[in-house]
Amino acid sequence: MQLKLAALLLVGLLFASGCATTTFTEYRGPSIAQGSGGTVRTVDGIDFWENGNPNRKFKILGVIDDQRGDGRFSRSSRDKALASMTKSKGGTEIILMGSRNRLTGMDKYGDAYYSVSTKVMVVKYEE
Repeated sequence: MQLKLAALLLVGLLFASGCATTTFTEYRGPSIAQGSGGTVRTVDGIDFWENGNPNRKFKILGVIDDQRGDGRFSRSSRDKALASMTKSKGGTEIILMGSRNRLTGMDKYGDAYYSVSTKVMVVKYEE
């Protein structure tokens, strides 16, 4: 009986750590900015600025908040979800605003489970 309960708890933790939410909030206000440069990588055609910002003019479209379990494939699935939502909102790039891990639980073997919250700004290059 205890083995079944432990197995159910483990399965529940695995499902909970794999759940993800990605939400977009529109920005309203002065939206044109001039960046100064930084480090960039590209995922599915979207520029990801992780340190700094674009080295040209851009328009701020909104903010994406993403929360998901911190598993082996979390970063890859997170980046693809962020790129997809950015495209759907008319953006050409994102600027990382922050990311943090939160302990969500531990199993009887001492393995820790975390969730990762990421906030990015969705922007579009200005010509």
